[in-house]
Order: sequence, then C-alpha cells, then structure tokens
Amino acid sequence: MNTLLHESFCKSSNAVQARPLLTRFPLFRTREIDQAREEVARVFCRHGLRVTGNQHSLECQHNRVSLGRMSLNFLVYGADVDIDPGCLESFYLAQIPIAGSAQIRSGAEAVLSDTRTAVILSPHRQTRMHWLGDCAQLLLRIPRDLIEEQDGETPGATRGPLDFKLAVSQERGPSAFWCRSIVDLAFNIESHGCEWMDYGAALASLEDFLLRGFLNFPKRDGDSSGPQRGSQAGAMPRYVHRAVDFIDANLGEPLKISDIARAACVGVRALEEGFRRHYDTTPSAFLRDRRLQHARHLLVQAARNGSPASVTEVAYRNGFFHLGRFSALYRERFGESPAATLRRA
Repeated sequence: MNTLLHESFCKSSNAVQARPLLTRFPLFRTREIDQAREEVARVFCRHGLRVTGNQHSLECQHNRVSLGRMSLNFLVYGADVDIDPGCLESFYLAQIPIAGSAQIRSGAEAVLSDTRTAVILSPHRQTRMHWLGDCAQLLLRIPRDLIEEQDGETPGATRGPLDFKLAVSQERGPSAFWCRSIVDLAFNIESHGCEWMDYGAALASLEDFLLRGFLNFPKRDGDSSGPQRGSQAGAMPRYVHRAVDFIDANLGEPLKISDIARAACVGVRALEEGFRRHYDTTPSAFLRDRRLQHARHLLVQAARNGSPASVTEVAYRNGFFHLGRFSALYRERFGESPAATLRRA
C-alpha cells in the first residue's frame, strides 16, 4: 500500500465516508441502533451498545472477509457510542484504528486508541469502549483455540489464555509492521479482491504470518510465554531434520508452523529455538526461502520447456498471497524479477 495514501486516509476526518474498506464483502449497513447491536453481535459477542451523541448521526457499516478461521472486519458507527462487551471469552481481537479514535479500558488498563496506537483485547479481561463518531477500525478476530494451538509448548498442550498488554504501537517496532500489514492487506483486498484465497498454501501462509506476529506482542507482567533462547548450537537435533524434510516434501501445501512442529514431534517454541540455533533463522523464514527456491525452479523449467506459466499462479501455489511482496523477495534473493526468469529461454 502506498504509505502516503495510508497517512492521508488516516488523517482525513471524512476519510471513512470517502473510502470504506472491504466493500467487496459487505455484511450490513444501518441507522438503527438495535440492528447494529444485533448484527455486530453475530460476528463478535453479545454486548451493550448506546449512542452518547447525536442519535441521528448513527450510520453503522460493517464489512467482513473470512481469512481461514480468522476474520478481518471494517467497522464504523458514525456516532459517539459506548460499547460494553464484557469478556470476549472465545476470541482475541486486534483493533487497528485507521481514522478517528476510541477510549478503551480492559481490566485495569486504559488507553486512547488512534492511528498511532492499536489495541489487543484478551478474552478473559473485562472490556469497555467509547468510540468517537469519526472512528473507523480494522478488527482482526482470532479464535482463542487457534492461539492456544499455536502457542502450545508440546503437541496437544493447552493452557490458560495469553494475557497481552493492551496498547501496541502503529508507529514503531514489530507491532507497527504487523499493523501496517493488516492495513495493506485490507487495501489490497479492496483493490484486487481475494483470488489468492483459492490457493490453500497462500491462505495458510497469511494465517501463519498473522499468528506468529500476534504471538510476539508484549505480554503483561507474569506471562512468560515465548521462546527461551540458549547459547550453544551443538549437534543438529533429529526434530530439526524432520522439520526440514517435512517442509521440502510439502512446499505447495497449506502449511502453518504448528503443522511443521507437529510433524517434527516437538512444540512450536522448541522448533523456533532449534531453527534459530542451527539455521540462524525462523521456521517461517526458512519455509519462505524454500518456497522461493521452488518458485524459481518452476519458472526456470517453464522458460526452458516453453510451457505456459503464470507468475501469479506460481506465487499463489507457493504460499505467497501478496504479489508485490513476492516479486520484491524474489528479486532480493535471485537478482531478477520473476517475470525476467520466465522470459529466459
């Protein structure tokens, strides 16, 4: 997404009216408070909803696209509203304002959320919100069981919900890149649709990217989840070999890091530590590099054989859902564009 376009969208007070997002996937639009409450509850949870400003300014619009087991939502109320969902219970929610602001309280924490500050709502914390009328947000709904599957130290392990800090920056650090990626994704869906979702590897790659980034967000004091780093490399353990063999045998399949960990008979965090020690990278980056190599192999073979091939299809089949990002990674890795490889005889 063009950064200047994003900034101008976020700063403009009438940007919501000018350009809502995910319009290819409309869920509802209404001026009735009861309908807004009922329809939003179908996607998230039962909640209190009350207009605190001009009743006649309410114009709620909700667009939603499914991303596997997650969903990406665009939501605007058009009026000042109080929202009281209590505990979310069954899901986490990342709220990324792209215009306006909202006051969020979760447990003992409170924050003003705006285009500089997103929030992460944990399922077991009591939450109350006040959205101003100019507030428009992208909301990523992530089922709690999906997070717990990803975070399990051993296959099949479960524990209580992770307890994330409420505020995350949209301006700096890893959280800023993750938030920008969500906004970029929404703009790309708005402009180009979701053809890549027909390719299981591309959808799984997106899901895994979103989950791994989410799990790296800071936790509240007392939550020690996360990889425990050591200092000695030692001999490469068999589970790393099993993981590499599984990756190489399933490059075109819808892989998530939890799938690789399960095939290697080890937990996700142990797998990440093994790859850090022995490859100086993450399982996600290793999988991406192997898929880049496989994509190049397919393009070279097509060029040599004169067989029809599409850069778009090769990218999607190898788990790359963003064509611009695929081309940039490919050029960085091989020194030429995918199209240039395909043109070579």
